[in-house]
Amino acid sequence: MAQNQTSRFACYCFVVLNYSIRRFFQGLLVLLVVSFVTFLLPALMPGNIARALLGNHATQAAVNQFVHERGLDQPFVVQYWHYMVNLVHGNLGTSLGAVTLDQPVAQVIGPYIPRTLWLVSGSLVFSVVISVLIGMFQGIKRNSLFDHTMTFIIFVLFSFPAFLFSMLSIIFFSLTLHWFPPSIDSPTANGFWSPLQQMISSPAQFALPLMTLTVLGIGGLTRFMRGSILDTMVQDYVRTARAKGCSPNRVLFRHAFRNAVMPLITILGLSLPGLFGGALITEQVFNYPGMGQLTVQATNGRDVPVVMALTLIVTVTTVLGNMLADIGIAFADPRIRLSGRR
Repeated sequence: MAQNQTSRFACYCFVVLNYSIRRFFQGLLVLLVVSFVTFLLPALMPGNIARALLGNHATQAAVNQFVHERGLDQPFVVQYWHYMVNLVHGNLGTSLGAVTLDQPVAQVIGPYIPRTLWLVSGSLVFSVVISVLIGMFQGIKRNSLFDHTMTFIIFVLFSFPAFLFSMLSIIFFSLTLHWFPPSIDSPTANGFWSPLQQMISSPAQFALPLMTLTVLGIGGLTRFMRGSILDTMVQDYVRTARAKGCSPNRVLFRHAFRNAVMPLITILGLSLPGLFGGALITEQVFNYPGMGQLTVQATNGRDVPVVMALTLIVTVTTVLGNMLADIGIAFADPRIRLSGRR
């Protein structure tokens, strides 16, 4: 008996390892495609980055020297190959921005990453909690006044673009009611925990940005949770629990809730790009120096290495989130085979 259990465990570990390796190489392929497209688009743009940085009065010799020193006169394929080789060695290159010229990209983007990370993480927590609660009660009270009302409200909020909702929230909550400040004070300290300390010490400043990102996330999550609850409540094991005399709360939270919320884990991984995209606009509106604001500045300044680094960070986060979510669901639900077949 013990030998059979050991054999089954070893076989299951092999399947998990095989699945993880396949997902890893799929993620690498996604990163390769994203990096190539991100590297290609600036190359197709008209204009000369050297002329933009040095000014119209710079001599052609100075422009040529600037381009040659940074390898910008090489063919596109050669530039991309050098970039990928440096990336494999952990070198993100040097910045081409007017203010941060020739500074290491890691040094430029380092202070911005924790600010966006904590902002997005906070909004993700609020989105999940609100979506689970609303979606669960919508599923229980299907076709009720509460269900129809929340569906209407969620669709209305979900239809608002990020910039429009941000501006309306500033007009209403800041300029009219004077409840919250219209912008976030720029952080004076750098470090991984500094943005979290600022959020805890000055929660009013982050109320409107968090509300904006939360509204962007709850639409799809709430509708998915509602549908998942409806599907789960008609399953045989739920009917069996009811037939045995279990209370409605026990049926909901002990039997239905766990299985209904597990598919939500996968959706969370897919929602990360939307949250980072919303942060790009939200940080601009609320003047918060995070990855979103830096992306806009680097794009306007044609700072390709910084844009590449920020894009790859978001891509890696999304790929890892999806991969860990799939593996977590497979571990949590033994009915799911990691080979991709049921």
